[in-house]
Amino acid sequence: MPDILLVSDQEKRIKSLKRRIETWRVFLVALYPVLIWTEPWYPAPIIGTISTIFILYWYWDPPIITSISLFFMLASLIDYIVPRIAMSISHPQHWTAAKEKQFEIICESLVKTQDNICKQIAYLMDLKEKRPKMYFLSLFSFCTLLAWIGYTVNNRIICLTLVTLVALYPGVKHNGVSKKILSVFLNRITDGIRSYTEKNSVKSN
Repeated sequence: MPDILLVSDQEKRIKSLKRRIETWRVFLVALYPVLIWTEPWYPAPIIGTISTIFILYWYWDPPIITSISLFFMLASLIDYIVPRIAMSISHPQHWTAAKEKQFEIICESLVKTQDNICKQIAYLMDLKEKRPKMYFLSLFSFCTLLAWIGYTVNNRIICLTLVTLVALYPGVKHNGVSKKILSVFLNRITDGIRSYTEKNSVKSN
């Protein structure tokens, strides 16, 4: 019964999200294939675009307050212009059932991502309540490591790396890249152990 309620709640949230971002649907459906790498060369423009933005930012080197102001100005401009452009170049009759299905998949992915983030936050809150020492040590160690990395590595390189990883994550997850890398790594280890065992067996004989 709880599982049925959870599924029903998730479906309601997906429908609610679809209504809230409906003006963005044309743009999201066009962007989605790029993010999940339906073509093998799609990671290149993603990395190139992000790198170009960061290079321009480094070259200009605006103050922090200016950077924050420009970020929200750009976000507001995009939020105002992009949906209107998308709706003007895409007529309702061009919106097919396949595109609607893809839009629903995008909304479902966003809701699941939100659920995963909430679960992680709930886990931390539960850890803080039940095992406060473990929570404190984990948080303190993580913040210490983060402070050390931020002190020793250029912060802009860290930001570039994090933004790039976030942008590439949908494609990595969709194509199982992490599993493939792990599989190759485990195969190399297995081959190394097998080779080492065979050499030892030959020497003993």
